[in-house]
Amino acid sequence: MTNASIISTHHVGKPVSRYDGTDKVTGRARYAADFAAPGMVHAVVVSAEIALGRVVELDATAAERLEGVLGIFSHLNCPPVATRDKAYQDQVSPPGSPFRPFQDDRVMFDGQPIALVVGVDYETARHAARLVRAVYQQDAASTQMSTVITNAYVPPKKRFGMNGVPDQRGEPEDALRASDIRVDAFYETPSAYHNPMEMHATTAIWISDKQIHVHDKTQGAQNSRNYIAAIFGYDKDDVVVEAPYIGGAFGSGLRPQYQLFLAVLAARELKRPVQLMLSRQQMFSFGHRPETHQTVSLGATHSGAIASIGHDVIAATSTYEDYQEDVVHWAELLYATKNARYSYQLTKLDIATPSDMRAPGGGLGMFAIESAIDELAEAAGKDPLEFRLQNYSERDQFEDRPFSTKELRRCFSEGAAAFGWEHRQERGHSVGPVKLGMGMATGIWEANVLPTNALARRQPDGRIEIETAMADIGTG
Repeated sequence: MTNASIISTHHVGKPVSRYDGTDKVTGRARYAADFAAPGMVHAVVVSAEIALGRVVELDATAAERLEGVLGIFSHLNCPPVATRDKAYQDQVSPPGSPFRPFQDDRVMFDGQPIALVVGVDYETARHAARLVRAVYQQDAASTQMSTVITNAYVPPKKRFGMNGVPDQRGEPEDALRASDIRVDAFYETPSAYHNPMEMHATTAIWISDKQIHVHDKTQGAQNSRNYIAAIFGYDKDDVVVEAPYIGGAFGSGLRPQYQLFLAVLAARELKRPVQLMLSRQQMFSFGHRPETHQTVSLGATHSGAIASIGHDVIAATSTYEDYQEDVVHWAELLYATKNARYSYQLTKLDIATPSDMRAPGGGLGMFAIESAIDELAEAAGKDPLEFRLQNYSERDQFEDRPFSTKELRRCFSEGAAAFGWEHRQERGHSVGPVKLGMGMATGIWEANVLPTNALARRQPDGRIEIETAMADIGTG
């Protein structure tokens, strides 16, 4: 068979309908909480109402009396599970001690699960969950960075997969002092929560004490499988995790969330299928984009050449894990300069550990860098696009090597042409106190390559089936 005949098919180079499109728009697509099994029951989480302290009393008497309640789980009666940190550390865990539900009476963040109620149907479980009463020993909590910013520290261990903080190049402080034009700017970004349309949910189908089948909202089926196997002592081959569709995740599905642990725990104990879907309010009780404080110092010559870049970041993390993102290396990919200095620190808050969210680190770091670049261009009397092109980096200064591909210059050109950038000054006008005009900013993301594998089988009828542990990440 020639190469020409291999690629000359009715698929290559021609538009095709999305394989999952019809199912999604007609409602036939089934998500994690759409699956059912004979004898399935429902679970509802009871959430902590304080941010820090202990549960000194948990009264489930009224809930237990309710007809249709099958079980109530908490730290008071949690069945034996793994207790070592390693069992709870999933593929994208940051350094630290992962959250382990129901292992003790401590409350470490607002909305933390403190009990799980299982009922014959959802309505029964929800009603019973509202009858559970908790008495707390409440401690003073720190939930805003401004209160603990002086406690910032450099994380002792780097999170797996991070690029890290670039080394200093040149003499950035001297170059900054000698610059003709200087901008020193401070930026804050608040916490941001994913909140996709589909809440996090798990349907755990108990098959036997050694086998379980799970439908989970996850962006990594293998990650959920390995997490379940490690905590509950299953052989990995006896844990099946399916995630054919995800109703949006944006990074929130990269780590196993606590509803997976709780659903599997209940299914094992009750020896029947259990379905657990978090409420919209409970979607605020786990990972989120972290709050940051960022200082950017830029210097340039009268001609508009960037002489020095400084970018210092302090980001929020939980008290129990050192969550980290690549926030400070983006200028190394964007702007050419001989002098640069970066720093990245964390500060601990009484919150749930932050998590990856849509271009983690990049969205935060480039917001600050690009805002400061705009200020520097204005101070230099330069058009923002002209200024960026003048300082455009043709080389990855962080890795000190050429880019494999970088189409940003062409993107600038095509974007400017499409928007009529050259006419932006004449198009600007004011409506009362409001000024209307045209601006720009840069967004980039790295093209990472990671190992994977697939299995292809040729069927007797000529079809080829391909198997790979790939999950719908929310976009199909």
